[in-house]
Amino acid sequence: MANLIGSSLFTSAISGLNSNYLLLLNGADGLTMDNILNPKDDTIRYTVNQTFRSYMMTNFNQIDMDGDGKLGIDDVNNYVTRLKTQGMTYNELTQLCANGSGSMSSLLDTVLSNFTKIDTNHDGRVTQSEINAYRINEEIKDVKEKYPKINPTQMSMFYESKVDSPDSTSSKEDKVFG
Repeated sequence: MANLIGSSLFTSAISGLNSNYLLLLNGADGLTMDNILNPKDDTIRYTVNQTFRSYMMTNFNQIDMDGDGKLGIDDVNNYVTRLKTQGMTYNELTQLCANGSGSMSSLLDTVLSNFTKIDTNHDGRVTQSEINAYRINEEIKDVKEKYPKINPTQMSMFYESKVDSPDSTSSKEDKVFG
């Protein structure tokens, strides 16, 4: 199983959100839908992940908390805080982590494959703590499989009697070996 650390997955998603946002912003006062659809610079157009752009277009109104038609830094910071506290949906994870590194993609694949198991409160979102709890539970299962409990009915008992001298019975010790 991949090394599941919820905070690293969330950090990766939020880092991707921030870096792609800043690329699209490109010095503007705020990011508009037009900036997302038609970046001013071809370099930016090809640098920004298409999946992320799609995510920004789909969720523009949710991120634009003040409704001014621009995504300002405060809007993005508030949205990031909401993602951290409320968790991410399956779609948010796939879209925000689309351009993750190799180790992150393994972690993402594991989280996505086990999304319903990880989402213990069944709210359609996974949080850092749910991912971490799932990781710990999986590690416990692995240890139990690797080291199954010893069944006492399958054990033998051996007794050893130790006598210090042939004529002395008072120094006799019994030892039990299992």
